Amino acid sequence: MWSLYKLRRFKSLAIALALASALLYLTTYNQQFIIKNFGYLAESLRGVTEVRMATMRQNLSFFTNISTGVIPPEADAKAAEEIYHRYGSELQVICPESKRLGNKEDGGWDVCLYSAYKPHKECLVYSFGINNDWSFDDSVVSTYNCTVRAFDPSMKDPDHRRGPNIWFYKQGISGSDFVNDRGWQLRTLESYVRLFNDSEKMIDYLKIDVEYSEWSSLEAILNSTVLSRVKQFGLETHTREISKKPSSVADLVYYTGLLRRLQDAGFYRWYWHFNHFGNFVSKNSNRKLTCCFEMVFLNVNIPYVAS
Repeated sequence: MWSLYKLRRFKSLAIALALASALLYLTTYNQQFIIKNFGYLAESLRGVTEVRMATMRQNLSFFTNISTGVIPPEADAKAAEEIYHRYGSELQVICPESKRLGNKEDGGWDVCLYSAYKPHKECLVYSFGINNDWSFDDSVVSTYNCTVRAFDPSMKDPDHRRGPNIWFYKQGISGSDFVNDRGWQLRTLESYVRLFNDSEKMIDYLKIDVEYSEWSSLEAILNSTVLSRVKQFGLETHTREISKKPSSVADLVYYTGLLRRLQDAGFYRWYWHFNHFGNFVSKNSNRKLTCCFEMVFLNVNIPYVAS
């Protein structure tokens, strides 16, 4: 009786093992069959998964012939000036779809509308430097219904709410938090983001046009983590020529170094133009140049969103 029981148990085990082997074979065969005959489908599905996990960097076209922006230690004023102006006037990435909001001339800004860069229904804009020109800010609200935080300590207007979506603050941006000799309250972008409880929000568009104060402000921004939550960055840069003073080699090294750090942080320039109000003739090269570039950068590290 005991031997018969063991025999039956052995047969059951053998059958189970046989079934498991057959199942393993069929599974392996089916996988090979699918890969061989429907490989394109499997590859397509794999691609969809990758796109969902990808950043915008994998979905944008970049220019490959851009300069490094490095000013060598031995560079004289003419060479340093050439490197800065070349680096500042190069496109680095392509935005396939864009729109200018606000004035066509000074005061308006170009906005990339491709994929994740298009302002969404709860979009947030930080706008530094108004100078009584509300065309960009008003257009952002009327077109995309964004919330706009607008700053300018040089304006006579006190803090107020301009319409349902625009808040104005008679304050400015700088490299640290302090009150200057004009009585202006200045803060870093990081401080403002904390002050308004926006630390966990994505800033759809950051605009800074603050007449040379952008450099100290940019340095503070780069030393913080706030840029990781900025999609687009509109920046007007100014050299010392805006005050009718020549830029030194050290100045040009400083400017270019910050722009290179911005690129290292994942911000690539897709748009730029000269501000013709800042034209001057260089004493170094006798060329007609500008003190002021209007640039717009894309954060290529944000997640991809299908258009």
